[in-house]
Amino acid sequence: MYKYLFGPVPSRRLGMSLGVDLVPKKVCSLDCVYCEVGKTTNLTIERKEYIKLDKIKEELTNYFNNNPDPDYITFSGSGEP
Repeated sequence: MYKYLFGPVPSRRLGMSLGVDLVPKKVCSLDCVYCEVGKTTNLTIERKEYIKLDKIKEELTNYFNNNPDPDYITFSGSGEP
């Protein structure tokens, strides 16, 4: 189980896409009533590195050493889309 990676998920447009979540859940500059991940718990406009790059590299290395390559890698966040 990975903390920052999800999938791969099938995409009609991209094929198999491995997701990388760069923003912790619900860190967002908005609090939209229609948000698919619920109410914002950390409302902020501060720009910063929320997740250390080394942690993401470590998970990606482990993933690629143990799984077939996805067609694409998609970068996103559980907070601000």
